[in-house]
Amino acid sequence: MSSSTRGLEQNSGNLGESIFDSEVVPSSLIEIAPILRVANEVEPINPRVAYLCRFYAFEKAHRLDPTSSGHGAHQFKTALLQRLERENDPTLKGRVKQSDAREMQSFYQHYYKKYIQALENAADKADRAQLTKACQTAAVLFEVLKAVNLTQSLDVDQEILEAHNKVVEKML
Repeated sequence: MSSSTRGLEQNSGNLGESIFDSEVVPSSLIEIAPILRVANEVEPINPRVAYLCRFYAFEKAHRLDPTSSGHGAHQFKTALLQRLERENDPTLKGRVKQSDAREMQSFYQHYYKKYIQALENAADKADRAQLTKACQTAAVLFEVLKAVNLTQSLDVDQEILEAHNKVVEKML
């Protein structure tokens, strides 16, 4: 059992939740695996952002396989939708900002400052590896942020665009 699966089961206390581990995503929906990984990673810090990541993953899964014809896709999407329905109200109550778009922007800025800027001048390989992983997470967070902003007809703040451009540069 992977450490991410163990962590997921410890967090949820429910074996059924392990279906959302990014390692068991049906092959027709593999593109959503990084989004679900980020959702699991940020959940202890901000459950609403994790919910928004999962919601975006569900929307993307539906675009990738609209008829759920891929092996295991229907079961996976149904379970994900049920989880979203369960988590919407509790995570909404815990939201700090007035809207999901503002919540995503605030979290992205927090993540960038805490995990990217803090590791920018990393000298050793362990820190560079952490920086690479943090950049991958930030890229997914930005993708979700753009989608949330689009649904609320909000432009992405210039400061966030600049931070994202720095993340992209580091990933090249």
